[in-house]
Amino acid sequence: MRILVVDDEQLALTSMRRLLRRRGYREVETCASGEKAVKLIREDDFDVVLLDLLMPDLHGLTVLEQTKPFRPATEFIVLTAVDEVATAVKAVRLGAYDYLVKPVENERLFLALERAYERKGLLAGLAGASSGQTAGGGPAAFGEFLTQNRRLREILAYANVMARSGMPVLISGESGTGKELLARGLHRAGPSPDGPFVAVNMASVPESMFESQFFGYLRGAFTGADRNYQGYFEQADGGTLFLDEIGELPLSQQPKLLRVLEGKTVQRLGDPKSVEVAVRLISATNQDLDRACREGRFRIDLLFRIKAVHIHLPPLRERDQDIGVLAEHFCRQAAARHQKPVQGLSPEALETLNRMQFPGNVRELAQLVEHGVIVADSPWLEPEHLGAEAAPRSPFARVPCSLKDNHDAHIVFVLRQAGGNRKQAAQILGITLRQLQRKLAELRENSRWQGLLADI
Repeated sequence: MRILVVDDEQLALTSMRRLLRRRGYREVETCASGEKAVKLIREDDFDVVLLDLLMPDLHGLTVLEQTKPFRPATEFIVLTAVDEVATAVKAVRLGAYDYLVKPVENERLFLALERAYERKGLLAGLAGASSGQTAGGGPAAFGEFLTQNRRLREILAYANVMARSGMPVLISGESGTGKELLARGLHRAGPSPDGPFVAVNMASVPESMFESQFFGYLRGAFTGADRNYQGYFEQADGGTLFLDEIGELPLSQQPKLLRVLEGKTVQRLGDPKSVEVAVRLISATNQDLDRACREGRFRIDLLFRIKAVHIHLPPLRERDQDIGVLAEHFCRQAAARHQKPVQGLSPEALETLNRMQFPGNVRELAQLVEHGVIVADSPWLEPEHLGAEAAPRSPFARVPCSLKDNHDAHIVFVLRQAGGNRKQAAQILGITLRQLQRKLAELRENSRWQGLLADI
């Protein structure tokens, strides 16, 4: 079990690490800063985090809120002197497994640790139960996600479990990361998979038409209303309403949406009667809604209503081991769609893609590969088909080379496949972390490898 202890008091960190190691927990790391803890948890994989609340730079609840959506498989135990019911309830709502008030008995702490670890395993098991598994090992409801990335698989497993709760879900992530794809998976794995799935892009709904589009209207309710119309809520009754780009909803319309979510009824324009609706709400955004609340652009009570469960999708640059898998998939699809005899991507083309940042994420990758298939004049996509005429030849291409060059190429390859995680790469290579760091410093001096190591 990998444990991270977060506390601003060095004495508390030292004592806790000594106590845990005495009990047999060998993989214990400590962190004395809330801001550093956020970075550490997002970048590394811990089983359990013991989290203090009162820290000078960042409150523990903020740490929890900023990390749990990124690491849903990590269990958090709040360990604090703050004995307040409201704070404990908020911590649990944000995803904490337990809330322990200092001073806590050692056996109570160890029991909480073991149960948190058991829950982590239970959730992973439940994620694949009853709904089956895809060939890639993920939940069947999310089979459209092609990934070899461990973090994304954990997120999909968490989503599969939370889907069955029927609670509102907020999906955050950059444009092109697959938020609607995840929403459709949540619908399939949810309590009403046979019900309708209604997707609405909030940016496309004019402010003046919000009520008529969402709540519907009766014939004659206003000029141009020549028929009865069921709004989005009634269309989604018994199923799921997906609100994409929820951050684009004007502030003046947010109370109207909140009223429907709280009352579970809608009233068509021109109709004195209300209609009950049973709708599972899923929202998505590429904005920071917490900041929008602080700036007065988004209502905090509406955010709490739509954010009962928060899932964050990582950008493609943080799961670069998926680039090759996705590129080959998009290549096969595009070749069939355009009836081109393209068989796949050359090693040089794959390496060219691996060097790109993809600000448009998976959507940009799909468009780039499709463009390559359209213009390709050979059975294999080459860098020039991807608009990368100046791309250097891949150092991973199979060409005669010295044993040293082959050795260096293998180290760089493993580092990239491990997503820059030096500990994991060192374990795969069978060397110590110190040896890998020395080798990495040496490779950075060689211009041949600088481009491939720039993001590691």
